[in-house]
Amino acid sequence: MAAARKSIASDYIIVLRLIQPARIQDIKRYYPAILGAQLNESAADGLDWVHQKMKKDGRIIPVRRGTYILDSQGMKIAAKFAKERDIDNARIFLMKRQRREYHRLARWSG
Repeated sequence: MAAARKSIASDYIIVLRLIQPARIQDIKRYYPAILGAQLNESAADGLDWVHQKMKKDGRIIPVRRGTYILDSQGMKIAAKFAKERDIDNARIFLMKRQRREYHRLARWSG
């Protein structure tokens, strides 16, 4: 899902919305695959900053230790950046790719 990139905050929200529940490490891991952009050090620092800000403002809800989902206001914000249909399509594409990778690795383990 190569979305039109507005800011690092919008990127964070779109990636979290797509793979939630997620940790900040998961967001950084899937950032290049979802948005089609390289994760350089400044972007990684920006994602950390946005994560801390969202946590402080209560825009993300802890599910487990270190794992978060967006609150209802965060979902509305994500809807401004990407259509729900685009998010669903990207989620399905990501799940299919993960399934192929799992089956490829399962064949090697014998």
